[in-house]
Amino acid sequence: MVLTGTRLRKRIHALSWFLPLSFSALTILYQLGLARWVHDNFSDPVHFGVEILFYGTAGPLLAHWTLRLIGRWLEEKDSAERQARASERRLASITSASADAILSIESSWRIESWNRGAELLFGYLADEISGEPFQKLFASKAPVDIELQWLAEKVKQEGFVRGHETTCQHADGRAIQVELTATGLSDDQGTPIGIAVILRDITARKQREEEIKRLNANLNQQVAERTRQLAEKVEELARVNNELQKLDQMRSEFVSLVSHQIRGPLTNMRGAVERMRAGCGSLTATCSRMFSILNTQVERLDRLVRDVLNAARIESGDLVLHLEPHSVLPILNQVIEQTQARANNRTISLPAKPGLPLIYVDRDRIAETFANLLDNADKYSPPGENIEVDIYADQESVTVSVRDHGNGMSPEELPRLFDKFYRTDSSDAQAAYGYGLGLYVCRLLVEAHGGHIWARNHPQGGAIFSFKLPVWQGVND
Repeated sequence: MVLTGTRLRKRIHALSWFLPLSFSALTILYQLGLARWVHDNFSDPVHFGVEILFYGTAGPLLAHWTLRLIGRWLEEKDSAERQARASERRLASITSASADAILSIESSWRIESWNRGAELLFGYLADEISGEPFQKLFASKAPVDIELQWLAEKVKQEGFVRGHETTCQHADGRAIQVELTATGLSDDQGTPIGIAVILRDITARKQREEEIKRLNANLNQQVAERTRQLAEKVEELARVNNELQKLDQMRSEFVSLVSHQIRGPLTNMRGAVERMRAGCGSLTATCSRMFSILNTQVERLDRLVRDVLNAARIESGDLVLHLEPHSVLPILNQVIEQTQARANNRTISLPAKPGLPLIYVDRDRIAETFANLLDNADKYSPPGENIEVDIYADQESVTVSVRDHGNGMSPEELPRLFDKFYRTDSSDAQAAYGYGLGLYVCRLLVEAHGGHIWARNHPQGGAIFSFKLPVWQGVND
């Protein structure tokens, strides 16, 4: 505990009462105790000697102890004062060297102290500003008086004001943005004697804040402009998309109309060719060959129209699937029998695999998909080469694979085989003529059943086309 002058005075005052009272108490105890025992048991000279010894030593010893105690207190006070002076010097040094302006203001609002930071901030030397009113540091007078009155009331109520921003004036007349912190000063009795004020230059910070505000405003303006432009683009895109949808609908309607109009004449042509062949009494080699060509071309046109119609229905969302649980083998066998009749002297093999799980499909659409894959294998396989069909099944899916013995496909062609209108050879002189719709329709039909279709090259030559369909779980509607 630091021993101050007030605390020392209190101790000495208490000691001035303690010394006489303690000496009186000691004397009373001596007279009632030791003095009486000596008087009763020894002669008067002995008693007189004891009296002299007691009174001659007790008082000086008590005085000596008192003086040593007071001396120790004085040393503690001197040490505390030295520490206080050192702290004051350090504080004065810190205050003097601080980059912030630190002022002490009298109760009359006159400047009492002025540090180096204040000189740098305001441009006044300590001798020039000492004793001047605090209002001199502000530009205008009337608003400043109101501000200082508020400041005094705030310090009086709360003891301090922190972070108050205001505008001061440099000696050369330019404005300075400052952050003000004020703390009330009082004497030992608690009487207010002034205010300590710390002023920090925030002009650069305020300029940065204004710049940030300006940039934010500019950014908000740019965002608003970009948002408006984006809204116009979105509106334009919606308009164009609406037009594209209308065009796509018109295309689908046109394709459907034209395809239906073509299928009618094709049916009539096929019937006419069959009647002409049946009605001829004797067919020459040329007639037989022409009938075969006519029948082949009619079938080719019929497949083309069917593929166009299927693609148009699926793309427009008009395709309706009639889903039922089916065994895959009867579907494949039926398609193989129909394809075998027009195959180029080749065999289509299908291994017997009893116990396959049922699939939940539209029978006609899956038969159409398988027929397209067989036709594709027939087109790209050399005459006399067989087509191999295989089936794999697990608890979740059934996979059907068709392998041909053609030239296979390049790695660049594999990812695009099922794209619309894509053909591995687009020239008109190709041996296997096509329009790039068959495999595309196969992909659409398989995906409409929740399945997947893909192709790969066989290590020993040729290509393998496979499609996978989900197994019927017995809960489908």
